[in-house]
Amino acid sequence: MAATEVTSDGSVIPPLNISVPAPILNLKGFEWGTVDQKIEGTQLREEAVLPSLTSRAAAPALQEQPAALPAQLAQQLEKPKEPFSPSFPLEHFKGTYAGNGFNLIWRPRPDDDKTFATKPEGPDDNILELNLTTEQLTFGENLGKIPNRGLGKQSDIDLAGVPYLQTVQDVTYPATGRGDNPVATGIHFEPGVWLHVPKSRFHTQDTPSVVRMASIPHGTTINAQGLVPTRGQVTKTPTIKPINTTPFFFGKPDAPVPFFNKSMDATFQNAFRIPQNLELFNKNGTITSAIIKDPHNVLRNAIHGQEITETVSFEVSTGPPEAQINGGGTANISFLDGEEPIGANQIPPPNPNANVDFMKSTFWIEKVNYQVHVKAQNVQSTLKLSPDMSKSPTAPTPVFYVTTPPGGVREDTTITVPGIQIQYSQTVNLNFGPGGGPNILTWPHVSVATLVPTTPQTFKMT
Repeated sequence: MAATEVTSDGSVIPPLNISVPAPILNLKGFEWGTVDQKIEGTQLREEAVLPSLTSRAAAPALQEQPAALPAQLAQQLEKPKEPFSPSFPLEHFKGTYAGNGFNLIWRPRPDDDKTFATKPEGPDDNILELNLTTEQLTFGENLGKIPNRGLGKQSDIDLAGVPYLQTVQDVTYPATGRGDNPVATGIHFEPGVWLHVPKSRFHTQDTPSVVRMASIPHGTTINAQGLVPTRGQVTKTPTIKPINTTPFFFGKPDAPVPFFNKSMDATFQNAFRIPQNLELFNKNGTITSAIIKDPHNVLRNAIHGQEITETVSFEVSTGPPEAQINGGGTANISFLDGEEPIGANQIPPPNPNANVDFMKSTFWIEKVNYQVHVKAQNVQSTLKLSPDMSKSPTAPTPVFYVTTPPGGVREDTTITVPGIQIQYSQTVNLNFGPGGGPNILTWPHVSVATLVPTTPQTFKMT
């Protein structure tokens, strides 16, 4: 089945981006606010009606509350809320996106592991897991003004926040060598919040920042930050640079360790890797040696043949060496940190199971011109249509509501319809190694995906 097939009514056929329903993120009307006004108002009212507790004189009768005050308070507390939502570049972080991608993780391997019937070749302290994935990314309603208090010369600021929920499933199917497994297995669940933070007086770069705060059930939380790009940094097409997934000794990212060539060779079938046999995947181009060594090939393949007219890109990280501002970081549960004295906070710990000390992610928000075929109509109508994806068959297929002109469409025609697409890359550094200490390696855990809105985007023909 081709990755771009749709039914006659425009519904997407699996294994496209909507093969798994997106989760619902409902805040039930919650919106952040400040209690200052409420507290001040309440205090004013109490001071007006209560006698002094220090007076020895007989308590005077309660004074009648001025009629205007309750109405005034009600007006203050119930006045319409001003819209306050994250601005550039987060304005497209709303609704639900879904799509497909690729995940690579070097997992620690225990002595009692029984994954393989016979022992493979290569270092036996790890397993390289490769996943073809489907993914859903749901954004909730913005949280309103989130007050943060300044001190001294730093004024108070209001943050803007959008909650999100990310879910990822493994759909790797050895029988076909594609990402079309009918049984999807959940491999990632991540609730979090995106923040837009105004510039602070102590920042050397006079610009606001974006923040991604997330909690991962494996036992890690992240606080990743980055600077907001300027409008002048918007480009036409994305620049997706190569990355290297080869493990390296801790603190030496420019010196990859050459012990893992067999695991990263898609033609070798007896490595500490799942899947071990990549013959069909390699033949289909879904998992190749080039993709294992540089998963950004998956992103570049997805947009090959697309007409991208605008790209906004930005990066967030938890700290050095990629940090653009101070703050941020990661935190791990005890199991991940492994054998470490309480309060030691050594990085990396002496003998970790899978200590996470760094994460960075890059997002590309792209405007894509799609070619949509519209059949002849003699009256105005709104049609649910999907574009021709033959030139970029590995990208997820969006859906559009196309409204024809008042007089309809005289003959079959193909129109250009703009749509939004999000691509991202995320690298998490896992630290572990045999015996700990100087033998600890850093193992890149890389996830990439291309996502489009799950709800139809609207377009009006003229």
